[in-house]
Formats: sequence, structure tokens, C-alpha cells
Amino acid sequence: MAAIAPDLLTIVSGGLTELADIARFRSVCTTWRDAGEEAAAAPPLQPPWLVLPSSPSPLFFCPREDRLYPNLRLPVPAAGAHRRRRLYASPHGWTLAIDRTGLAASLLHPFTGAARPLPSLPAYFAETDDLSWDLSPHGVMVSCGEGVLVCALDPLADSWAPIPTMADRNVSSINYAAGDFFVFEEDMCRTTIVDSITMSVNAVIPPPPVELPTEARMVVAGDELFILAKSKWMYIFGDDVDFSKAFCVNHRSPNPAWQNLTGIGERAVFVDSLHGFTVGTAGFRNLESNTIYSVDTKEATRSSNVKFSVKAFNLESRTSKKLACRLNDLAMAQRGGVASWIIPSLAEG
Repeated sequence: MAAIAPDLLTIVSGGLTELADIARFRSVCTTWRDAGEEAAAAPPLQPPWLVLPSSPSPLFFCPREDRLYPNLRLPVPAAGAHRRRRLYASPHGWTLAIDRTGLAASLLHPFTGAARPLPSLPAYFAETDDLSWDLSPHGVMVSCGEGVLVCALDPLADSWAPIPTMADRNVSSINYAAGDFFVFEEDMCRTTIVDSITMSVNAVIPPPPVELPTEARMVVAGDELFILAKSKWMYIFGDDVDFSKAFCVNHRSPNPAWQNLTGIGERAVFVDSLHGFTVGTAGFRNLESNTIYSVDTKEATRSSNVKFSVKAFNLESRTSKKLACRLNDLAMAQRGGVASWIIPSLAEG
């Protein structure tokens, strides 16, 4: 068989859109590995994976491949510590790892194996399982419900510092995007936008016209914010989820005005209890446009295990479905933490 010209191989590798395909391409032989070097150095944006808090170690689920990966390239913790370590994913490719005994904290990158130590969290974080967080190139923001703490990354701060202007915030989620942290209070459906460098409050976005109390998720989508909400008297993001109350607003407008969200075009929303974000659907197999992907966790029948599933809600048809995948048939021993989306990446910045 005639060898394929290196230039042609480079063109082919440049058309690959997913990390797994790039890795398989480069594993064929030395020639193919060299041809795929540029593709590996700067791969295109990846479709999200799920980080599942299973026991004894977390699992990583790739929906496109319908495949579970154990641990990937996570650093191995000290003996016994793996059962205490909880992982909380960020869509930016990192996970926040917390030892629930001593509250030691670190950033772990499951796709490169990189690790960055952080100061231990204050003792009161052990009093609750609630946690929200995200990271910017400059620092990490975290909350266990009331108030907000921040830790600078370059240089690394010695301890977590409170943000005085955020002391009264009842935080449910934190998202970072384009230079700002978006701090969401679910009980009020209010979003506070904080500059990621100065930690000053840039704006406070009042709630949309939704009856409180609600179960709500906040999504950052470029210049837009989405609020997905429903009454607490309905099922909470379960089989009957319909996100019938969905709103959008331009958060950069001097006079932000909420509107009903009826469509998001060639994009998909990924939402969990930690974060909400959008990705373009062009070029991704099995990723539907104008769709909200969420995670459902249920206790398995007659056991202490749990089952995870992925739900897809179409904004146009206003219908929800459970994705057909191997998660639907698996019962896992759950450890502390929550199922959360992460975008695979080889970048550590």
C-alpha cells in the first residue's frame, strides 16, 4: 500500500474536531503522529464531558463516544485521600479538588495531569456540602453559600480573601467569562457581575419577571445571560423538566431588560448546579442546536447507589427527552459532590 503524503495527512488531521480523534490519529505511527502535531497543539473547541462523583474514584463520561473514562490523568492522591477528595468541574478544563477532612484545596487538570496547589479553605466550609466556584486566569472564586472568597493565582496568595461587597450574597453558582465573574443568587434570581482583576462590582442584574420562589439556573452566553427557572412546587429538574420559564438579557446594556428566551440558534446550553454555558453546535456529531442539556441524578431502586442521565430540552418544541446512552443502565456508588460539565482541553491558561 502506498504511503499517504505527509502534507495530506496534515490536512486530514487539521479537520479533526475532537481530542479523542486527534489522539487516535497520532497513535497510528510516527509519521501520522508528526502530521498531527499542529492539531494536538491547538485543537478546536471540544463538546462537553461529564464529571461523575462516583466511588471509589470519579468517572469522566464522553457523550459523543458513549464511553466512561476512570480518572484520566488526574494526579494520584496520598493513600486513603482519594476517598475524601471531591472534584467540582469547571467548563474551563480544570477541576477544584477538596479534601473534606482537612479542607486542603487544589486545581487539577484531568486532561493534562497538571496540578496547582491552593490554600486550605476556611473551617466553616466543612459545615455544608454546598459549594460554587470558578476560575479566571488571575484567580479562583469560591463560596459555600453565604459570602464570596477569592484566591489570586499569580503569584499564589497565602490565604483566601473575602470580598466585602459580596458579604450579604446568598450564592448558588459562580461563572467566569470574558474578564468577569457572574455570581448568581438562586433565591432572588439576581446576578452580580464582578471584575476578575479588581474584584469590584461592575453591575447587578435584577431578577426577571418570575414568581418566587423558584428553582433556577443561570447561563452565561457571551453578552447574554439566560435564566432557566421553574416553580419549586413542580418537579425539580427531573423527568418532567420543561424550563417553561426561560429568560435572556444583554448584561452589557446600560439598561438591561429581560425578554422571554424562545431560541438560541446554532448553539446548545449545558447546565448543572455549578455552571451554565453555551457551545456552538457546528461540526459536532450528536449535538443538537437550540437545546438545553442538563444532568439528572436519581437514587437507584433498593440500593444506596445512584443513576445519572442526560436530559435534552428543545427550546422550539418545548419537549424534553432522556438521551440514549450507557449511563441509563449503570448504578454507581456515589461519593460527595455533584455531576458537572467540563469542556476537554489541553490548554492550562
